[in-house]
Amino acid sequence: MPGKLNYSWPMVFAIAASLLVGFTISTLAYRYHYLRVPGQGVVARMNHDLHLTPAEREQIREIMQDTRLRVMRLRNYFQHARRARLLQAYEQIRATLTPEQQRQFDREFALPAMRPDGGAAALPRADEPAPPAPSAQP
Repeated sequence: MPGKLNYSWPMVFAIAASLLVGFTISTLAYRYHYLRVPGQGVVARMNHDLHLTPAEREQIREIMQDTRLRVMRLRNYFQHARRARLLQAYEQIRATLTPEQQRQFDREFALPAMRPDGGAAALPRADEPAPPAPSAQP
């Protein structure tokens, strides 16, 4: 039994040395900005790296908030326009089919919102105008 104890010490030493080396490398990587702190905001990183003044920080925050709102508006507009275009395409496809093909199309291919029993109010109709695109001005 004493022989087993002697073999475990090198293993413990190797594990401890590996952990120590990993900790040292990761600490240096964060210190010299090879790695970024997770969750650190862009403004905080800019502030740290660019040494921003309080006025610059505030201007950058406002620009980023404005941009975030504009992107959200664009995303909403795009989703509405995309749905309207898909519905228009389905309606055009359906119009080219015979009545029997239309029934099969409605069962197998049409979106649930297009089916007579599928809640057509869930999506806008293709003939409905899309909302105006968000303007570039605030």
